[in-house]
Amino acid sequence: MAKERVILVDGSALVFRAFFAIPSGFATSGGLPTNATYGFALMFRKIFAGKKPGFGAVIFDAPGKTFRDEKYPKYKAQRPSMPSELRQQVSWIRKLVQTQRFPMLEVPGFEADDVIGTLTRIATEAGHEVHVISSDKDFAQLVSDQVRMVDTMKDVSYDPELVRKKWGVRPEKFIDFLALTGDKIDNVPGVPGVGPKTAIQLLEQFGDLEGILAHAGELKGKTKERLIEHADDARLSKELVTIDQHVPLEVGLDDLRVPDPEPSEVDALYRELEFFSLLSGDDAKAQVEDADLGTLGADEVAGYFEALDAAAVVPVFSAPESTDPDATPGDPSPVHGALLGIAFASLADGGESGRYVPKDAFDDAMRAWLADGSKRKITHDLRDTSTILERHGLTLEGVVGDTRLASFLIDPTRDIPHRLDQLVRRHLQRTLVGEESVRGKGSAKKALAEVSVDKLGPYAAHLAAAVSELWPILEHLLEEEGQRRFLDEIELPLSLVLARMQRVGIGADGTVLETLGREFEARRDEVEAEVHALAGRTFNLGSAKQLGEVLFDELKLPVLKRTKTGYSTAADVLERLAPKHPVVAQVLRWRALAKLVNTYTRVLREAIADDGRIHCRIQQTVGASGRLITTDPDLQRTPIRTDDGKRIREAFVPRSGWVLISADWSQIELRILAHVTQDSLLLEAFREGIDVHRRTASQIFGVAGEDVTPAQRNVGKTVNFATIYGQGATALAQSLDLPRKEAKALIDRYFEAYSGVRTWLDATVAEAHAKGFVETLMNRRRYVPELSSRDPTERSYGERIATNTPIQGSAADLCKLAMLDVAKAFADEGVQAEMLLQIHDELLFECPPDEVERVEGIVRRCMENALALDVPLVVDVGHGASWADAKA
Repeated sequence: MAKERVILVDGSALVFRAFFAIPSGFATSGGLPTNATYGFALMFRKIFAGKKPGFGAVIFDAPGKTFRDEKYPKYKAQRPSMPSELRQQVSWIRKLVQTQRFPMLEVPGFEADDVIGTLTRIATEAGHEVHVISSDKDFAQLVSDQVRMVDTMKDVSYDPELVRKKWGVRPEKFIDFLALTGDKIDNVPGVPGVGPKTAIQLLEQFGDLEGILAHAGELKGKTKERLIEHADDARLSKELVTIDQHVPLEVGLDDLRVPDPEPSEVDALYRELEFFSLLSGDDAKAQVEDADLGTLGADEVAGYFEALDAAAVVPVFSAPESTDPDATPGDPSPVHGALLGIAFASLADGGESGRYVPKDAFDDAMRAWLADGSKRKITHDLRDTSTILERHGLTLEGVVGDTRLASFLIDPTRDIPHRLDQLVRRHLQRTLVGEESVRGKGSAKKALAEVSVDKLGPYAAHLAAAVSELWPILEHLLEEEGQRRFLDEIELPLSLVLARMQRVGIGADGTVLETLGREFEARRDEVEAEVHALAGRTFNLGSAKQLGEVLFDELKLPVLKRTKTGYSTAADVLERLAPKHPVVAQVLRWRALAKLVNTYTRVLREAIADDGRIHCRIQQTVGASGRLITTDPDLQRTPIRTDDGKRIREAFVPRSGWVLISADWSQIELRILAHVTQDSLLLEAFREGIDVHRRTASQIFGVAGEDVTPAQRNVGKTVNFATIYGQGATALAQSLDLPRKEAKALIDRYFEAYSGVRTWLDATVAEAHAKGFVETLMNRRRYVPELSSRDPTERSYGERIATNTPIQGSAADLCKLAMLDVAKAFADEGVQAEMLLQIHDELLFECPPDEVERVEGIVRRCMENALALDVPLVVDVGHGASWADAKA
């Protein structure tokens, strides 16, 4: 018989592990918990992703007692009963196994471990390789050259050497290792006081358990006493942990042959369980083959648009051109790529058909239809659609809906970043044909511009048809969630503003970036030499492992935190260690300079387009709080905290002869906090123009406002923002480098002073628990599934989201309203000024010098009146020849 792979799944253990590893909020729309079932499904996907198993089985523990319970009644006695949410899933998990056509086994009187052990022996004796799918360390005793223990959740496959590295002993000694150390999970006693380190030493010295017990009298101290006193416990433990490899089975290996599952059956079950991300994709290919999808010739375009009333519109664009002919084609870009064509799908036939118009077939009829505001249009990402069309001289009017924006407003966190394939899986319960179907994969991957129209046309039409089919479903959900007004009045018009900002970009001086880069590189290298001198040797500062060895092994600095792979050298750890040795401060300086070189000067220089400007993407559907996020590159992360970081802004400049204007809200989130909490002290501070950080310092330190020191004011500022971000005493203590007790006292005194804030926080958390969501001042919703988690840490995180979202989310809404007002005012007043960037609470513009005073007035008026609050909004406005000058 040829050597084959045998997959043996520890079903009972995997059920529990998946249940506790995947959030409890994972459920169907009908409320059926599915987290453990989903974990099982992921495991099967990984099994079939590799070498196909020839034989296999999922083995469950049989109900009732086993020989181990009879030998030791306390065995597994402390294990809790199965949670009700998991009990509901057991039948579904078994149905899943059956649908995958995997044999299932359970043998009365024996644990799953013993059945797996027996099948492992039978399979290896027949010359097969065995993969035991489990994270239970007991199976390490079975590992050999033919047997692997595979943890599919961590993607780790244990061979004999990895077992030794993980636990310190090889598989053949693992039973004796467990006999000595015991197992708290299974209530195996072992030898009290003998941990893994001692057990390893004893096994290396005496070979096995009996050798250790025979020489126990030769040892010293507590170890000697414990081994002599608990010798019987050790021998009992060995019996309990030894997997029985001779269980009487009613099946043989030939009965465990694994046939191929039927994809349609598996997909049907996944749809029932709403596991849309796991669908096979076979249905999508059939849809394209069966659907009415095609490409219009030049002589067909006019007739098509004459009859078309309302349609989904999906542009197809290429990646930016590369100067490297051997480079793998990049992702399509609406900012830098070329328009290849546009796909359309009539809304009248619900996605039953679609047509693609290649660029060389564009005609006046199509252009007129796109520009006709009376012809209703649906897009998927209006911002990018408008960007690419306007770049190629096409006007788009009449957009009444957008599937990406709708999905985001319905539930911003569920399908981030709300790609079309994600929405098709969730709402249409099928898969979308992937881009690789036309572009290929790996080294054979083509640029979209290289794909023939015969292939590209049906694919693009398929995308448009999906948008057409999705829209009625999402439109209904928008109405149901009360979010339609937000789409119509804010997100859709804002998409057009953002599209213009993407097209316009912002000027960047490559010479300034190059000069700064060289300076930062030289200083980085100087600091690196200083670090090596202080450390007494050279090493790779970019290696956390090598840095950890120098700091903690050689310089003997205290270990504050560890990671899975060794010492933590995270920034917060190094900042706490800085006073203990001068090398630490230099390491932090080196990191800061290296980041300026690698992340900013170099990346920004490479991002400058031929027009001398950087055209970043401005994402609407990524930030769950509603904030806009810049990517490719991320200009919002341009540093401002250090003097060196601020100098990066010297490279951002207006077009020749123009001026940059910066407008920044002052303490926008604290002002919103005052409005929503109606706290009298906060309201008074902002209405009277009192320094709110000084006032907080005055309250928490018990001093008069005029006596507050700069250091105390900084503490007041930190405490103010800690409130917004939901920091507890531990996090605040780390921020201020204080003992936790002192940090807690500061928080307590804060809430004594600002009692309205405490009342609002408690009420908001309670309401979020009751409703499952929170809302901004504009009534935009964010669902918080973490609030229903069994994990206290995750639940606490959900409560921080619940209190933070009404503040941050309202600030995001306010910013969007201001951007719309500014854009309208610019158009109404006929100024040439352009809005360039949104960076957190700041907006950046450029305009001719003779418009500066007028534009600053427009901007200030719009930003200070975007949303009516019970406290005034204050905007700081400045201008200059660079971003740095405008902020000076």
